[in-house]
Amino acid sequence: MKTAKNNGKNETKIIQLEELSWKQLDALDRTKTIVFIPLSPLEEHGPHLPIGTDLLTARDAAKEAIRLVSKKKPDLTLILFPAIPLGYSKMASDFPGTVSTQVHTIKMIVSDVCCSLAKFGFKYFVICTFHMDLGHLKGIYGGMNKAMKFHDIKVIEPWGPYFHHKEVEKREPQVGFDTKKEVHACFRETSLMNYQYPYLVDPSYKNLQSIYRDLYSPRVLGKTFKEIGITEGYVGSPARADSDYGRWYFSQIVETYAQSTLDMVEGKKPSELPKKSQMLMRSMFWLK
Repeated sequence: MKTAKNNGKNETKIIQLEELSWKQLDALDRTKTIVFIPLSPLEEHGPHLPIGTDLLTARDAAKEAIRLVSKKKPDLTLILFPAIPLGYSKMASDFPGTVSTQVHTIKMIVSDVCCSLAKFGFKYFVICTFHMDLGHLKGIYGGMNKAMKFHDIKVIEPWGPYFHHKEVEKREPQVGFDTKKEVHACFRETSLMNYQYPYLVDPSYKNLQSIYRDLYSPRVLGKTFKEIGITEGYVGSPARADSDYGRWYFSQIVETYAQSTLDMVEGKKPSELPKKSQMLMRSMFWLK
């Protein structure tokens, strides 16, 4: 089954796993099939952005990455798994709309999904997440490692290494202010939603004052937003949002997913999280 064209239009039709029969799935060449798995939690994003910000971004970027990879490697079959609206998000858990699971839950979901397909010979998986909480990533990487321990498969998660190596800050266009403090429902994510889903962005963002906190400080580790005085559910300066920046940001996510996928197929070693991030994840001994 090759990636089809959509009604003659110059746009690649996405093959969605849930729309296939088991015989259609079973007919695929395992050595040339890649499964993209969007996985991000439902989570409050301030008074101005949708609860599904991270999930929508991961799903949409996965679709665009599939289109991009299919142009470069038309012999591959690229499958989109249904977006999984789950993740660890304790920090935002005291606001309505945040659905935070245990880290172990994420580990088992990633492992079980990959193992269920690996059982029938599928070998390549791309976990597409946009939620960068280290607890969430701990669950994902735990699940990836568990699945790869029991099956001869390759599972990658591209955005975590890119984000935590601060490639966004290194490459982003000049915006006239320090973006290092932009953390959640901030300039970046508001710009992203203004580009992707402007009709889902409440215009009130234009009047929101800038609020900053160091969420990596030991003093706030393990605490929720409200416990550290964040009463509106955002950290950063959403009023500065710019849709042109959002377009650039979205393209970075898509290109990172796509390039990492091509590298995987070519047998290249995947990018890793920074050593510091790995150490922090391991130090979260209370997150099981």
